[in-house]
Amino acid sequence: MIITQDILRRDTVKLLKQIDQQIDEVNRHAAQIGIEGYQLRESSGGWVMTPLLLAKAQAYATLVQLQSSR
Repeated sequence: MIITQDILRRDTVKLLKQIDQQIDEVNRHAAQIGIEGYQLRESSGGWVMTPLLLAKAQAYATLVQLQSSR
């Protein structure tokens, strides 16, 4: 399987859209219980938003790397 920069770019943009959808879902759930999404914690006490924001930052970093390698 050959992975080109265009394929990586396309898949990373799709991934960003999925992450945004997940963030929207967290915000909707948080609103239902009367808080902001960034205030929502999981059962073990960790912040729900942290892994989503980290994934989003990594996806953006990937796009920047792909852009600068042109």
